Amino acid sequence: MQPLWLAFGLLTTLPMGRLIVTPVTAVDSGRSVLCYPLVGLVIGAVLAGAAAALQAVDAVLGAGLLVVLWVVLTGALHLDGLADCVDALFAGHGRSDPARTLAVMKDPAAGPMAVVALVLLLALKSAALIALWPQVGAALLVVAVLARTAASLLMASTRYRRREGLASTMALNLSRRDAWAMAALVVVLTLAFAGLALGVVATLAALAVGVCWRALWQRRIGGYTGDVVGALIELAETTALVAAALWIGPWS
Repeated sequence: MQPLWLAFGLLTTLPMGRLIVTPVTAVDSGRSVLCYPLVGLVIGAVLAGAAAALQAVDAVLGAGLLVVLWVVLTGALHLDGLADCVDALFAGHGRSDPARTLAVMKDPAAGPMAVVALVLLLALKSAALIALWPQVGAALLVVAVLARTAASLLMASTRYRRREGLASTMALNLSRRDAWAMAALVVVLTLAFAGLALGVVATLAALAVGVCWRALWQRRIGGYTGDVVGALIELAETTALVAAALWIGPWS
């Protein structure tokens, strides 16, 4: 169970410290990436449960409370990654300078473009939740799982660009074959649970943003960092949620 506890310890604020046996082995670190979809399942279930409890609440207030809970559950870790990525992208003024890009990503300060990106993303999440209200539970479950599946595939298919960092040991010990097998299982289960409408729309949206995000960072730095992975989770969640709202909302 150590890989699962490690995944929860990294991706959530849930108190997993007592369950993690130290020192953490390299094998367990690599296997923890395969547990990302399971972490997404728990996050999605908590959010779906909260949405069910808020059914009688106004949609705007309910969506706002869900977004706050979403951020609290993840400790804003992925939002921080998105902010770092946005700063790094604009710091080079469109030029591909891997060294400068990586240096900016390590800077903890957030520039104005990063702030704008975070505000827009949270606004889009809130708007999508409002559009799907009150039938939002299934969408929350699906997008949380798919986003973390996209993150695991990014790590399995792309070179890690730092010599040190949270993802360095994971990258070296991650089984690519197992990551793809897990992703295939997630897609099958998503379609079985959510049905063709929500399942296909959300899966295609998460896949599209994952492919585009990977291509962007392949061109900029020749791989990925932990910030790139965290940002992808946020982008995939938001894109899949907005796609579900656009496609399914009007017909619900």
